[in-house]
Amino acid sequence: MPLLSIVLFVLIITLINSVSNMISPNLLVISSYFGFGGDTAPIGVLTFSFMIFTGIAMLIFGYLADKIVRKWIVFSGTLVFSIFSLFTITVPSGIIGYSVFFFLTILTGIGYGALIPSIFSLMGDMVSSEDRSKGFSFFSIASFFGIVFGSALATYAGSTDWRFPFLVIGIVGILASLLFLLFKEPSRLGKDHAFVDAVDYSYRIKLSDVRIIFKKKANVWLVVNFVDTIPTGIILTLLYAYMEVYHGITADVTVLIFLIILVSIILGTVVFGYIGDKQFKKGNKKARVLLALFGNIVPIPFLFAALIIPFNPPNLFPGFLIWIVLFSIGMFTNGAVNGNWYATVVDLNLPENRGTVLATSNFFDIIGRAIGPLIGTIIADMFGFVIGMMISIFFWVFIPFFWIPVLKNVVREIESTEKIFDERIKSLTN
Repeated sequence: MPLLSIVLFVLIITLINSVSNMISPNLLVISSYFGFGGDTAPIGVLTFSFMIFTGIAMLIFGYLADKIVRKWIVFSGTLVFSIFSLFTITVPSGIIGYSVFFFLTILTGIGYGALIPSIFSLMGDMVSSEDRSKGFSFFSIASFFGIVFGSALATYAGSTDWRFPFLVIGIVGILASLLFLLFKEPSRLGKDHAFVDAVDYSYRIKLSDVRIIFKKKANVWLVVNFVDTIPTGIILTLLYAYMEVYHGITADVTVLIFLIILVSIILGTVVFGYIGDKQFKKGNKKARVLLALFGNIVPIPFLFAALIIPFNPPNLFPGFLIWIVLFSIGMFTNGAVNGNWYATVVDLNLPENRGTVLATSNFFDIIGRAIGPLIGTIIADMFGFVIGMMISIFFWVFIPFFWIPVLKNVVREIESTEKIFDERIKSLTN
């Protein structure tokens, strides 16, 4: 994979995940800025709307990614996302400012939604089938880095003006979109075939393919599993306020805690991505799904225990240390989901259908991420931040039930896809 492509993909994914996580550290400040007096529900509604429009854009541009040159979708999406992020610096205070920010946020979300399916469709063509878990793990890591970078930027650079970090992201994003003009679109045949430059893979998605895509039961259950993003949506939205109100931990310290958690996620993503690929190479086509199932079940008791541990300055230890250890173990094991999930989606689908399936999957994930902050902020306003955070565990318990049907059907449906693809390769080379 060309170095420029890696750098640009990582940069863009980092930026889009940064901007979508720059509200949480200043949640109470932003609420007061718009005249809501610390109530977080209106900001939850804004976040919910951002996610919904992002999801709608994903569906539209996911289908287009299977029809047209993806390079131009990524270029345009990055430019749109960056420009409207940059304009956030002009948002005034009060209810008018809230309306302006709401509008800019929606437009930023549309640019965000255009990027995701195209980038991951391109990734599916740029890494071999036996290295997909590691490949997608790499970009999952960029997503998590973006979360922490955005949080840190909002905490430190946004300490005097919460709008300034959006300006920074916008400027860097515009530069990234211009650099992307140098990117070369890969063949949809993928890296597994050495003759890709000599063969034109002319297959493109048709509307009739949608019915075929969703006849695959594993596809359906992977796509509709929006529940798995609700807990993280709640945790990421409420974490800073929860730490400040319940534990007396300031935002600058919470960023450092977030960094520790990020390292845990990265390590888990890399380790389990490597294990998933190694087992897949040995012919175990259930391995990636089994690891994802493991990554959704094991974290539950660790996170539940962490959320009920009390600690406050100056008596932080041992409660604070135990909290970090439990949370880190939970998120390390949850790292098993990231690369293996994306790799499984790509394994199940033909090249001309991957953008649409990934977009539809991400659309449902977006619904979960939208519902999470909305529910979390409403519950937190009603019952406090501890209960708001704890509600994430309630949703986490349901996640494994979406993976069991995938486990049951994945091998047969992967083999069916491989058979069709191999027949096409033979017809193209004869």
